[in-house]
Amino acid sequence: MHHFKLSPFNTTIHYAFEGFEGMKAYRDSKGKIRTFRPEENGKRLCRTSERICLPTFDPNEFVKCLDEFLKVDEQCVPEEPSTLYLRPTVISLDNKLGLQTPNHSMLFVTASPSGPYFKGGLKPVKLKIETEAIRAWPGGTGDVKVGANYIMGIDHAKAAAKEGFNQVIWLNDKYITEAGACNLYIYWINKQGKKELVTPMLDGTILPGITRKSILELTKDDNRFTVCEKKVTVNDLMTAFKEKRLIEMFMCGTAVVVGPIGAVAYKKTMIVPEKPDGELSLEIYKKLQDIQVLLSVTSNSSEECLTLTRTWLTNHLTFTDPSLDICPCYSRLKHSSPHPIYPILWGFGVLGSVSYTHLTLPT
Repeated sequence: MHHFKLSPFNTTIHYAFEGFEGMKAYRDSKGKIRTFRPEENGKRLCRTSERICLPTFDPNEFVKCLDEFLKVDEQCVPEEPSTLYLRPTVISLDNKLGLQTPNHSMLFVTASPSGPYFKGGLKPVKLKIETEAIRAWPGGTGDVKVGANYIMGIDHAKAAAKEGFNQVIWLNDKYITEAGACNLYIYWINKQGKKELVTPMLDGTILPGITRKSILELTKDDNRFTVCEKKVTVNDLMTAFKEKRLIEMFMCGTAVVVGPIGAVAYKKTMIVPEKPDGELSLEIYKKLQDIQVLLSVTSNSSEECLTLTRTWLTNHLTFTDPSLDICPCYSRLKHSSPHPIYPILWGFGVLGSVSYTHLTLPT
């Protein structure tokens, strides 16, 4: 096991020059190793790096490097329903006090086996709408994945947990933004009497989640309802509940995938959807899981399903079905900055300790 040795003057410690991603490696139904839309994680990590003045890089090269890591640690990817959780991270390596753009940085990846988010099946969660604190604000860093976004809400989530809630729903003024560290969907009958699946519009305070994006794309042609992104106020939610138009709510993200929201507390009102245990959310969860581990995707599946599978999955070990096969190769990680980005340490982490598999990158 190896640990980082950082100077006490390191600027990541003092000024939070840090960003990260969360993604998973899956062992599919045929025993092969796959990741889900890794290029999207690469693009988002690149945006995060740029936002906090760390070097950017080619997301496609990032995915190729990830291929090599997964080939080395293939045996560490567990059987479904467990996964290998991957945490790409960028930090500053400058060691001096004084707030300025870092001149040295490092990108590394740790990995750790992860069990299903809900043990024993999906369970609806109970959330509380936070009315005092906010997670992010216009012009801030809410739309990139930096650790500072998460530490802001820990004390309020802890307080909510003491009251019996699983997490909080964050507001920006009167508008609903996220549920804990997840994106949020609401399935209701709109004021025009039409069924609608809505997620809060990206406004710079909301993280553009990859699962969120995937659900938008997966449901856009469903003729049972319309799908949209728009601003949703607490009053919109309260009104829909009082008028019995609120069908379902769910959260989504890499860790949870999709999780039904059974109840939401707002001041003295407990908002309970018509279907608190989920129905549409369970359907979406199954579709995503089927694609991620190829449980029911074959060459005979619908063209839409095959197209999504080809687009969303990256194959890291040769797959036997040529209609689904994707085999990217390895090359160096290029970056677009005059400042050095240090060789990547690909690591396998257990209980906070990290051992590293060193892959030599061309300099």
